[in-house]
Amino acid sequence: MRLSDLESYGLPTRVLEVWRERHGEVLLPVQQKAVRKGLLDSPESPKGRRNLVIAAPTSSGKSFCGEMAALKAVANRRRVVWLTPLRSLAEELFRLFQTSYGPLGISCLIASGDHPENDRAFLEGDYHVVIAIYEKFDQNLTSRLDSLRDLAVIVIDELQMVADPSRGVVLERVLTKILGSVYRPNLLGLSAVIGDEGARQLADWLDAEIVEETSRPIELVRGVAAAGSWRYREYNSGNEGSLPFPEVRCGDDPVTAFIDLLKAEPGSVLVFMKSRRDTVNLAFRLAASVGWPPAQAALDELASEEPSYLTRSLQQALSRGVAFHNADLSNEQRLIVEKAFREKAVKVLFSTTTLSLGVNLPADTVYLETVKYVSGVYPGPASLEPISRSEFDNMTGRAGRLGSSEGHAGKAILLADNEFERDILWNQYIAERANQPLKSYLQNAALEDWVLHMVTCGLATTRTDLDRLIRITLSFADGSVDTDSVHRAVDRLLNAGLLEEEKLLTRLLSSYAGSAAAKSGLSCREAAYFTGALKSERPRTAFGWTALALSSPCW
Repeated sequence: MRLSDLESYGLPTRVLEVWRERHGEVLLPVQQKAVRKGLLDSPESPKGRRNLVIAAPTSSGKSFCGEMAALKAVANRRRVVWLTPLRSLAEELFRLFQTSYGPLGISCLIASGDHPENDRAFLEGDYHVVIAIYEKFDQNLTSRLDSLRDLAVIVIDELQMVADPSRGVVLERVLTKILGSVYRPNLLGLSAVIGDEGARQLADWLDAEIVEETSRPIELVRGVAAAGSWRYREYNSGNEGSLPFPEVRCGDDPVTAFIDLLKAEPGSVLVFMKSRRDTVNLAFRLAASVGWPPAQAALDELASEEPSYLTRSLQQALSRGVAFHNADLSNEQRLIVEKAFREKAVKVLFSTTTLSLGVNLPADTVYLETVKYVSGVYPGPASLEPISRSEFDNMTGRAGRLGSSEGHAGKAILLADNEFERDILWNQYIAERANQPLKSYLQNAALEDWVLHMVTCGLATTRTDLDRLIRITLSFADGSVDTDSVHRAVDRLLNAGLLEEEKLLTRLLSSYAGSAAAKSGLSCREAAYFTGALKSERPRTAFGWTALALSSPCW
């Protein structure tokens, strides 16, 4: 299938010209499958538009399916919301839309905590396409559920995040609001790591069809190195083998040995580290041992940044063609580093997992640690725990990206201390295994938050409404929540003063405090704490208000 074939779907010629310049004439397999499944069909067509879940590997072209659906909606004078889990993903996607479609007169907006100046336009629907993080769209729907009325398409990037312990609750709440409303925008879920079982589970929940692709346009070879050999497995073919690999001998410094490995790599290298401190330290160690050309354009852009220890450290690393990328850098600094790496002015980039999800930062080779720091439920320092299989797939998927690897297969390498550890890492991350069903985490969160949002947005005015809504959640489908738990949550909200109940009509209403909490993104726990604190003493200065905000148990 060619781009010229898409003219029959009513796509403007100017849009097709933009796509032709960026992608060429021929559509990739997953894009052809999505079009045949109805991606671009109009609601009035015999088949009609339908919800789709696209499960395809990294670099297979599934994001362009979202673009095609979005631009078809805009051509029909309808609006589009594109949801992403991270601000970095939102920023990158916004830049792509602004650069590609802004000159055509298409209004693109970004909605995240970094852009409060766009909040009013987002709420009032003053856009063609908005790129929003999950939490921002959740607040938008709580404040104005009727914003769904003029939406033709909602693209859900990284759909597998619905099963994430920290972010999944918000995304499940967003999707429940959409499914529970009278409006029916088309849902397009995208995921590279969802698995067959998870794709079927979410497709059933969203009443969607599955578009599946199992191969990457560029081969990816992943494996574990130990005891002088690298055991690998090819992503597309499944072929396995082993190759000689430099061995760390007894008495050698493992960091020095790793630095020597990186110096010998012929192409660009992305290294995922477990901590921000490690990214800086390793970047310094490598920069001190090489004489690579400086990333001059990046250094020139950093010259206008406010002087700081971190800025000077980054400049020193960039002067040797090395860089680090972590949450301590400003948004502008991260953009400078990403651009330098894409342009291959930086040969080796050390990063935390800030780059693991979807950001278009291709590398020839990826090295990664398989642990990360995670904060617990109770106060105390963060502890190390293994990364998940889906996180591993996303990280290693940065290697061998289409259009950036000159046709060469990408490599992803884990380093093990011995053959025993290699076997463990192989079985956990490389070997084929049966797909597991996705697990909802709504039951692990405060159900009061879910109830308050459903009442505040107008979906639920009675306990019966809440019973109906909880039954369409993913959590109810897997049996982890029930209607009795919802009623207990309602009682707790009534006692806390965040909900009110008209006894005669048995009607539920959000109180002023409850409505403010839901619309601003506060949890019920935070709202109860602040209302209790304000009853005893009201701050008189800006410092007092700041101290009150920071005293919340959630901080």
